[in-house]
Amino acid sequence: MQLDLDAAIRTLLLPLRPGTKGDYSDRAADILDELGIAMDHADWVLLELKRWRDTASPSITFRRFVKELLFSPGRVPQSFAIDVAGKGLNASQIASDFAEGFFALHAQLMDLEKISHEEASRILSHTHTIALLASGSGMTASRIYGMLSKDGIVLGKGWSAVRTILDRCGLRQEIKQPEVEAIFNEDKEAEPELFGDLDIEGSIAHAASACREFGYRGDLAKQLRTLLIDVFHAPYICMVHFQLITLTIFHHKISNAYEFEPRGLGLLWLASRYRDSGLDVAGSPFLNNAKSVDTLDTFWAATKKNAQRPAARVVADLLHELDTLSDPSRSASGRYLRCLFHRLIRVSHEKNGPLPFPLPVFGGVQAANLCGGIGLGNTGTSGVLEQRLTDCWLLHTAGPLTDWHLKGFGDSVFATNTSKKKFGDAEIKHRNLPEIIAVEAHGGHLSQVYVDDHLATLMRVLPVRFEELEDRAPISDWTLKLRFVSHSVDAELLKVTEISGLLVKIEYYSFADIAPLGADAGFQALLQEHFVEQLNVVHVPAKFRQSALNLL
Repeated sequence: MQLDLDAAIRTLLLPLRPGTKGDYSDRAADILDELGIAMDHADWVLLELKRWRDTASPSITFRRFVKELLFSPGRVPQSFAIDVAGKGLNASQIASDFAEGFFALHAQLMDLEKISHEEASRILSHTHTIALLASGSGMTASRIYGMLSKDGIVLGKGWSAVRTILDRCGLRQEIKQPEVEAIFNEDKEAEPELFGDLDIEGSIAHAASACREFGYRGDLAKQLRTLLIDVFHAPYICMVHFQLITLTIFHHKISNAYEFEPRGLGLLWLASRYRDSGLDVAGSPFLNNAKSVDTLDTFWAATKKNAQRPAARVVADLLHELDTLSDPSRSASGRYLRCLFHRLIRVSHEKNGPLPFPLPVFGGVQAANLCGGIGLGNTGTSGVLEQRLTDCWLLHTAGPLTDWHLKGFGDSVFATNTSKKKFGDAEIKHRNLPEIIAVEAHGGHLSQVYVDDHLATLMRVLPVRFEELEDRAPISDWTLKLRFVSHSVDAELLKVTEISGLLVKIEYYSFADIAPLGADAGFQALLQEHFVEQLNVVHVPAKFRQSALNLL
């Protein structure tokens, strides 16, 4: 190891992987020998560096030396400067591209950033780290810039210098229209599964609850309600939607507005989907609402008109909070939020046209076929058909409904018993006797694990209803009949238990037990009100109605 040469080549501030030790200076010495440099190697490097710095015109020999020091084909390793991670990347080609264009890139940074020779060299010295973060973690230029800047590393006046380096390395990051279309269509398919039969307000609460589990700390339900209902501004929703799409491909700082061509074909295609649904986002949401704005932050929001400012603040706060989460948490939250926007798009579209696949008034044969079909097995509708059928069944078995207080009928399959303070999907409480009957629908096989989980929920619900129940009779006088309806069950399931003094009698039924009721005229009337009318609304996905029609 030649210490003087090692010191000299390190003054070039070329990017370098950690732990090279003497191998780096040995490589430099070999290259200089092959170039026929007779004078002291360290002195030659320092003189050539001074000439480059003073004249901005490096000699041909110095160019060759630096190029081969950055990338040495045929040697092991080929490069000390660039390492990449990730499938499908040609590390040799990336190192070669960087070495080939190093001096042009240096001059380009000086010109674009209006910085000195030394400042450009310092920026380029971080290329090894930049390339690894981009290739291995999918980080975008703005994300890399923000992360390294927090450690005091100066990478120019903004993220554009990092983007220029990545482009030169052949690590160009872009999102094309076909990718936007593919992600949009995947989310469109996922929307019914994630939000079931929830309306917009229910979907907002459900998305906020899910994102809270992923680590979101703000009041997302309030923020989304402001954005989607109270201060509705469709262009902002479309802008957030586009930013969230980037999370499926890159580890991106989504509060950055202009890294992925927000006026390009991908965004224009997405905006057209909003317009097709009757949501006015104008021609280019970013151009009209964030022209020449790099970051969608509170300063941007403060420039908005009074009517739009609350929604703009939500955009800024939401994107900033998502930027603080881990990448897996951001991706998971992004999926829920994009699918929430899909529900908005679909509901808006269907409000402006005929309802797809409406359910008819059921005749006797159709009602019998529906009940029999549901009895055969899980309908694949996230439990929607099963729960609506058990609503009808509980009402049918209740006798005169004037004897009962009704609770939970028509609730979404995603409505939690805890939030609704109920003992099952639906329940009836006798007006005079200390008796409650609750039903819990379960598509597929019912196990003791599921039963135990539901009983644990009852332990949380009962305390908030103690006062209500004991206003009529002591809790020990009450009986809860809990009816599970499923397609099959474990053997030897729990039949009786007690929760905080409340006697719970558990009964098990199958959907096949309900099937014969399809021929009953009274049951058919219940189906019309509590099945057909509940499904024939725009927020319920058409595929659920189509599943019901297929059973007829």
